[in-house]
Amino acid sequence: MVVDDVASMCQLIKAALESAGHRVIEAHDGDEAHVLALTKKVHLVITDVNMPRINGLELIRILRTMTSYSHTPILVLTNDAKDENIEKARELGACGWVVKPFTPDKLIATVNQVLVDKYVNN
Repeated sequence: MVVDDVASMCQLIKAALESAGHRVIEAHDGDEAHVLALTKKVHLVITDVNMPRINGLELIRILRTMTSYSHTPILVLTNDAKDENIEKARELGACGWVVKPFTPDKLIATVNQVLVDKYVNN
């Protein structure tokens, strides 16, 4: 699941991941992502931090309280690798981050590594 209030960012991520064989669903804020999470189980969440209604940090907190998402890998989208939100996201249960701007190859490599780590090591 890709969660970002900027439609073009969702489309960019979705296109990159689908080109690598991943299925992607989109949410345009944390509230929409939470509603989707109640009815769908995904293998990975990529979320922006700054969004209306429910931001990315709050979304991580919510997802981690849900049994079906307690161990789902979550990546945070950020504009700055030194972003203080990265540490907050880690404390809440995110497993990594993707720095914007990114190349599709870098995004795919990060996603694939997170999925390998999750499903090979557990």
